[in-house]
Amino acid sequence: MSKDPAPLTFVAATNADLQQVLGWFASARDLLYWGGPDLTFPPELNRFKQQSKYHKSHSHVLRLGHEVVAFGQFYNRLERCHLGRLAVSPKHRGQRLGEQLIEQLLRQGHQQLNLAEASLFVLNDNRPAMRLYRRMGFVERPYPKPIPLPNCVYMIRPEKPA
Repeated sequence: MSKDPAPLTFVAATNADLQQVLGWFASARDLLYWGGPDLTFPPELNRFKQQSKYHKSHSHVLRLGHEVVAFGQFYNRLERCHLGRLAVSPKHRGQRLGEQLIEQLLRQGHQQLNLAEASLFVLNDNRPAMRLYRRMGFVERPYPKPIPLPNCVYMIRPEKPA
C-alpha cells in the first residue's frame, strides 16, 4: 500500500518557518537577489525581521507536509498588491512551486488589501524569475522613483478581466 503524497498547504509564516527559509541563502549575493539591498549577510532572524520591515508585510509559506518549500510576502505599494522576497527552497526548484506561491499570495493579497493589480521588483539577470513573472502576466513598467539597484526592474500585473 503506497502512502499518499503530503498535501501542499499555504499558511502564515512562523518564526520556525523563517529560520528554514533563511537557511536557503548561502552567500551575500543569494541574499541580495532574494531580499534586496537592505539585508545583511549572514541572515539572522531578528535582524531580518527588522531590516525587511517584516511587521509591515504579510508573510506566507507553502509547506509540503511539515517542510517549508516556498516563501513570499505581500503588502500595499503604490495601490498594488506588491509581492516581495519570493523564494522556493533550492531542493524543490523546477516543480512550478513559484507559480503556486504567487497565485496564493495574490489571491490572499487581493482579498486582504482589496487591490486589483499586482507588482514586484526583480533583478534583470535573474532569468528564471523573469521568465516566471512574464509567464504569469507581469510586464516591465517604469517605477516613479529611483531604484537603489541598477539592474532592478519593476513589474506589474494588470487587473485580470472578470
